Amino acid sequence: MHRSTSRLAAALGLVLVAPLALAGCSSGADATSSSGGKTELTFLTWSNTKAADGSDVVQNIVKKYEADHPDVTITVNVQAPGSSTDYLKKLDLMQAGGQTADLIQLPSYREYAARASQGYFADITDLAGDYDATYAYPAAVDTKIYALPYDPALYLTFINKSMLDAAGEKLPQPGWTWDDYAALAKKLTHGDGADKVYGSYMHTWPEFRHEGLYNSVKDNPYIKEDGTSNLGDPQFADWLTYMSALENDGVQVPYKDAKATSMAYATEFLGGHAAMLVMGSWMFDSIIDTAQYPHDFQTVFAPFPVFDGGKPGVTQGSASYVALGSKIDDAKKKAAYDFLAYFVDQGAASQNRFSSKKGADNAAVLAAKFQGAEKLVDVPSAQAIWQDKNLVANMVTRDADKFVEIDAVFDKQTDAYLLGSQDLKTTMKTIKDQAEPIVSRP
Repeated sequence: MHRSTSRLAAALGLVLVAPLALAGCSSGADATSSSGGKTELTFLTWSNTKAADGSDVVQNIVKKYEADHPDVTITVNVQAPGSSTDYLKKLDLMQAGGQTADLIQLPSYREYAARASQGYFADITDLAGDYDATYAYPAAVDTKIYALPYDPALYLTFINKSMLDAAGEKLPQPGWTWDDYAALAKKLTHGDGADKVYGSYMHTWPEFRHEGLYNSVKDNPYIKEDGTSNLGDPQFADWLTYMSALENDGVQVPYKDAKATSMAYATEFLGGHAAMLVMGSWMFDSIIDTAQYPHDFQTVFAPFPVFDGGKPGVTQGSASYVALGSKIDDAKKKAAYDFLAYFVDQGAASQNRFSSKKGADNAAVLAAKFQGAEKLVDVPSAQAIWQDKNLVANMVTRDADKFVEIDAVFDKQTDAYLLGSQDLKTTMKTIKDQAEPIVSRP
């Protein structure tokens, strides 16, 4: 994937790379310059997340840090605001053109690890100290640390309480299954034609096409711990069959409709067009942002459902990562790391973002985040998920670079299946034929 991106970058460099330099990132030594005795840092991100008052979360953290460190100036460069997918394309184009930044945010471990292995980032292993004793989310790539995790997320089930009550149903409890989810989706589906409300919406990201496996397969669903292929696991086909059944029963927004109209999951749920949504906890920000998503119903929360052979409490987990750019000079490296350590800890807490440190009280973060918005959010049901003693955040760390490549194959083939242009047997065989060489590659 990245080699082809590099070729594209070479072709489009004059169009895309040069304008990005004007936005705050520069190449070579210029990227790590200091001026007037101040240390000047650049921070590259896609995040435009807003605080409750409408201000920008990243900018708020930066301003607070600068106020306490007048010798440091940090320029935030937002590319592809709100779209991590488009941001990664721009990041790869910039890197291919010799550009970088002092601090670079990545949307997941797998995207961070894939780029760390290609030399995008500086080694911060010595600065990070006893990483495993401090942080609850992994950051090592081939035994080295290049980034720190920021604002981790868990996947859970968002449910429209008004619709749940109207159907006479109770909030699902830990241990509920995907079969239970399907049964509830059927009861929550109502209306006809343009006024139809579906019981379920699953987004078009490829991860939702093997979502159940995050509960039943540890780490990388494509590759086993011993490095051999897991592509023959029947659960892949079972899950796709499950998704198709939801659509065929008329209780889930059709994939082809979501894809054709580029549906926004937050709009679909908060607009009252779907009664349930399984999504990451970053969705909390959208719920309390009534300026962008006007609604008056309360959202209640249920755990991630259990799939075949899975365990209650295991859910898909994620975190974004912030790394130091590979071209940062030694004179600025310590200052950049100092800000980085602040950003993922005290800075995050100041903006009611979840901590990635071990022992963090994220239930308290939830209470602070939702203060004054209790009519929109059932706080106890949200806190119960974080306080579940069986909670396990399952995320891809093993062979992350291969995961990214295989996921591209999986995306294309399962997309064809759900659009009705390819049968399931052909889909699974093609995935296996095209992905097995990636798995077996040294």
